[in-house]
Amino acid sequence: MENDSSGKAERENYETQNDCSTAFRNPAVLGSWMRKRSSDRQEHRSIVVSGSDRNSGGRRKPEASSSSADSTAESASASTSSESSGDEGKEADKKRIEITVPHKDGMEALYDTVDGLNVEKGSYIAVVAKDLSAGFWKAVKAGAQQALDDLNASLGYTGNDKVYMTFEGPENESDTNSQINIIDSVISENPDALILGIIDQQSGQAQMEEASDSQIPVVIADSGIESDLITSTCATDHAAAAKLAADHLCEAIGNSGEVAIVAHQYNTESSVERVEAFKKEIEEKYTDVKVVQVNYGDGEESIADMLKNTLETYPALKGIFCTNEDMADQTLDALADMENTEQIQIVGFDSGEKQQKAIQEGREYGTVTQNPYGLGYAAIVAAVRAIQGLPVDQKIDTGYQWLDKDTIDLETNQKYLYN
Repeated sequence: MENDSSGKAERENYETQNDCSTAFRNPAVLGSWMRKRSSDRQEHRSIVVSGSDRNSGGRRKPEASSSSADSTAESASASTSSESSGDEGKEADKKRIEITVPHKDGMEALYDTVDGLNVEKGSYIAVVAKDLSAGFWKAVKAGAQQALDDLNASLGYTGNDKVYMTFEGPENESDTNSQINIIDSVISENPDALILGIIDQQSGQAQMEEASDSQIPVVIADSGIESDLITSTCATDHAAAAKLAADHLCEAIGNSGEVAIVAHQYNTESSVERVEAFKKEIEEKYTDVKVVQVNYGDGEESIADMLKNTLETYPALKGIFCTNEDMADQTLDALADMENTEQIQIVGFDSGEKQQKAIQEGREYGTVTQNPYGLGYAAIVAAVRAIQGLPVDQKIDTGYQWLDKDTIDLETNQKYLYN
C-alpha cells in the first residue's frame, strides 16, 4: 500500500474536507473524490511494489492466464490473475459470450458495453467471490474477463499496460473466515477497485471501512452487506426471482400440498432474500400450499440427512425449492438415493450442468437462472466507471430467466447456462 507520510497526511486532510461515506452515496461527489484519488495515485505510483508475494505489501504483477473463453471451463484455484498474455494473434479467435444487462429508465449508464471508458494503464481490479467451485462464479469470472478484454482492446492496451484483475475466494460458500482473510489481503495490495460477493451479511463492515479509508471503491456482486460505503451493487433481483420460482413450483404440484425449502445459507443476503420472498409468495397467493420446513446447507447435518428427516416428518411432501446450484445438486443426489420420491417436484435456482441434465430428463421441473456472465461484465464496468470518477448506479439488476424442459435448449437461453 502507499504508506509514505506526506501522502497519508494529504489523504487524511482530503478526507476531513470531503467525507468518504458521502462520496460513495453521491455520484457527483464520487466523481470528484475518485479524480482526487487518481491524481494521488499517479503522484505516488513509484512506491507501489510489484510482486507475487502478498507479504511484500505491494501489488501482484499480472500473470499469464486463460482468456474469457477458457474461464468457464477451468478448475477453481485459490488465486487467479486474469490478465491474458502470450500470443496476441489469438485474441481474434476467442469465443465471445453474449452479454446482456437490462437497462432501466433513469439509469446512469449502460453496463453491457465498455464504450466511452478510459482508465489508466495497468489499473488493477481485485475480485473476491463466494465459492470458486461453483459454476455461477466461474461464469461471473468469464463475464468479467470478457469486459476486461473488450476494455483493453478499446484502449489499445497490451502486455503490462493492460487493465487486469485477480479473482479469488474460498473453495466453498460456508467459509466466511477464509473469505474475510482474503479480503484483508487484497485491500492491503491497494487495488484501484474491489468487487466483492460477501458470504455473511453480518461480516465485512470493518473491511468496508478499510477500503473507504484507502479510497478503494467497492462494487458488490451477487451478495453484500448493508453499508453506505458501497459504490454499487450488481445482482439478481433475488426476491422477484424467488417469487417466480414459487409460482412455478405451485404450478408443478397443482397449487396444493406441502413443500420444503433447501437454502444455501442462513445468513447470506441472496439466500435470506430468496427464502423470505418464496415464503411470502406462497402465503399471499397459494392458500392450499404450505411451506413446512426450511433446511440450510451451512450447518453440520448433510442435505441428504436433512431431507431424509423432512420426508419422515412430512411423507406427503410434494415439492422442494432449492435456492442455488449447490443445493439443487445435493437435493437431486439425495432424492436419487431414496425410495418413493418420484412424486416430489424440484424447482431450483441457477443452471449448473447437473441441473441442466436433470431438467432435460424430467427430474427437475425447472429453474430460475441468473445472468452471471452479464453480472461479471457489469461489475467490471461499474468498477471502471468508479475508478474513472464517472457516475455509477447504486443498484444494477442483471436479470434472471425461467428455464424448463421446453425452453432450456432454446438458442436465446444459452447465455443463461453455467457451462
